[in-house]
Amino acid sequence: MQEIFMEMLLKRQREMQEEYFPEIEKLSKEEQMLINTRALIHETIEVERELNWKHWKKVHPVDDHAIKEEIVDQFIFLLNEINIMGMSSTEFFKRTQEKISINIARQKSGY
Repeated sequence: MQEIFMEMLLKRQREMQEEYFPEIEKLSKEEQMLINTRALIHETIEVERELNWKHWKKVHPVDDHAIKEEIVDQFIFLLNEINIMGMSSTEFFKRTQEKISINIARQKSGY
């Protein structure tokens, strides 16, 4: 089920990119990755802006809705990167599971 869900998202995002940003596909894989990596970084900064990270400023209420919207934006650029690298949902799922296992082993060993 997870793979079907992820495959649907990857396909929909790929179709959107092809229809509205066809010029990006003419760029090298490296250039495409740079565009999306930078966008992902800036979306991450937008999440940070929603949080009370400035210790010198008055604390404001955190807007969960706005944070969730920014997380979705991050994920969309990650979908682009997955598509650029030609990963299937199955490969992405497998690699993610493997990495989580590595991270758990590292923590257990005092990493």
